[in-house]
Amino acid sequence: MPSELHVFVAGSPEILRFTDTVRLGRDPRNAIVVDHEVVSSEHLELQLEGDVWTLVDLNSTNGTFVEGTRVARARLDAFTKVRLGPGGPQIEFTVPGKLERGSTRELVAEDIADRYFAADEPEGMSTRTAMIRAAFQQNRQQDTTSWIKRLRTLRVVIAVLVLVAAGAGGVAAWQARRVAALRVVAGGVFNTMKAIELDVRRLQATAVADSGLAARRERLERQYEDLLKTLGIYSDRTPADVQLIYRTVHRLGESEATVPQGVVDEVRKYIKQWRGDWEAGLTRARAAGLGPEVSEVLRQHHLPREFFYIALQESKLDTRAIGPSTRSGVPKGLWQLIPSTAQAYGLRLGALQGERVFDPSDERHDPGKSTAAAARYLADLYTTDAQASGLLVMASYNMGETRLRSLLRSLPASPAERNFWDLLEKHRDRIPVETYNYVFRVVAAAVIGANPRLFGFDLEPPLGELPGP
Repeated sequence: MPSELHVFVAGSPEILRFTDTVRLGRDPRNAIVVDHEVVSSEHLELQLEGDVWTLVDLNSTNGTFVEGTRVARARLDAFTKVRLGPGGPQIEFTVPGKLERGSTRELVAEDIADRYFAADEPEGMSTRTAMIRAAFQQNRQQDTTSWIKRLRTLRVVIAVLVLVAAGAGGVAAWQARRVAALRVVAGGVFNTMKAIELDVRRLQATAVADSGLAARRERLERQYEDLLKTLGIYSDRTPADVQLIYRTVHRLGESEATVPQGVVDEVRKYIKQWRGDWEAGLTRARAAGLGPEVSEVLRQHHLPREFFYIALQESKLDTRAIGPSTRSGVPKGLWQLIPSTAQAYGLRLGALQGERVFDPSDERHDPGKSTAAAARYLADLYTTDAQASGLLVMASYNMGETRLRSLLRSLPASPAERNFWDLLEKHRDRIPVETYNYVFRVVAAAVIGANPRLFGFDLEPPLGELPGP
């Protein structure tokens, strides 16, 4: 059977399979088409010689990179990540035969029994096998009848044990590979939806409509939901709070299928920290009718309604809130906007803008106007450097988009590879503890808000019921 090659292109919902030499490039005539500006018409060829797959760059303009090194030719391992051009799309190659290959000779149960107990010596017999056979032959002469019975029993036992072990191991390995592959595909589908969302937003900004993009996104959403069901992320056995954490992270621009281990427990930890402040802030907001007002403004700007909890973190939803003095001035109001940001997004500052006192003439204290300004600011972050990642928007809002921009731009400019998890993995030492805490506190607050009673708060969801997955 020829060696099979599996190919996954970041952003694509498919895993392509090949058993013969194929080419990859931007031209539609290639077997693997990657439509990206850095990809050459015929970028590389995947050659099969015997059972070995080799990647050969076809003198592409921007090059082919394996583990950060530009290569002209490279043999594919069991799992190989390749990038097309600097900062270009990533391709993942898997050679299943290398993942599953064990010894050079696969032995079934009868083979193993015969190796130890058959009359003829096996080829390539080890010292250990020879000792077992010698012991068996010696005892066989002493009590042939007894050993025949034992042999039959032993053959059955060995056969059963080997089949059970092989079956369990094979099923477990197959299931693990299947789940891993499904998670990769689900993440790819989700990131494609984010990319389409960004395209739609850019087209809307230029007053150009494209109904085809919206239809494609709807199809991908249905496919993504089916993948989540297959993975069991929303099964009946999943704890209710875990489901809410996954769904909240999804709505904030990260795929449930690619959430790193430990994130659920981390969010649970921050949920416990919210007790007093969460209820006090939401009680204040309910009295002022802020929930519906703020969520409607966020909806108009096509932002996740969970951004409402940024205001809870910033001001405890107090429109008269005044923050500590900073080098950039005194932050004020529901969203704690500093003077320069408030002015940049159309708010009028009061005469007391530089003093830590409430000023009714300062529009930062106006819930409607300040929310509209904050939403425009958040939308700018969301559609540019944050690449539709709500968690990166939160980090930028806290740390300051200027300070965080250089770190974000060190990541590839695509939703698939620019997210909060990648930022932490590559720049954890440069992310302030305050910013890390800020992001997880906002996420935790949003999770509580989806079902307050689940977490011991006697309140209705301030933004209504959370839409289903």
